[in-house]
Amino acid sequence: MSEMFSRRVFMRGLGVVAAAAALTACSSTNEAVNQALIEGAVGGIVATDCKFSVGTFRSAGAEVPSYYIGANITLNNVSSKPVNITRDNFAVTLDGSPLSPSMLMVFDVGSTSRGSSYVTLTIKPGEERTIQIDCDVNKPTYDAWGKTNQTVTVTFTCGNQRVTYTKNSRSDEITVSDIETL
Repeated sequence: MSEMFSRRVFMRGLGVVAAAAALTACSSTNEAVNQALIEGAVGGIVATDCKFSVGTFRSAGAEVPSYYIGANITLNNVSSKPVNITRDNFAVTLDGSPLSPSMLMVFDVGSTSRGSSYVTLTIKPGEERTIQIDCDVNKPTYDAWGKTNQTVTVTFTCGNQRVTYTKNSRSDEITVSDIETL
């Protein structure tokens, strides 16, 4: 014998089905959702301890030194998958004008020795690395650092999220933006 369902029973059943579908969409098998939910992470990477510097280096056989502005950032992979990092993950500006990252150096966390240069760095789950992004600048820009007000920003983008670090050359203060979803 068939029974008729009341509208109320039907709507309650429909609500249960919709809730189950929503929970399935956010299950632990959806890595993108899980990475977006990790507090303070940008695409599964927690970026911390940003420091800015200027410096010079001399290439082998070069007559004049090269000048750069650099940012050192510690990256910790808190996701369950390896994450690949390249220079393209970083956008750098000086007083609003884009600078092109010329080098991606990687150090062991806490190391003060010169790191290794990478085109692509793979950070394994649970691994923490300190990277340095260097951008070439001219001598007058290098000489003006700390004497005039210059503002440098480094934006780290990974997955569909980004965070921006900003520093004025005359202060020690670094501001960090909220994590943005793109």
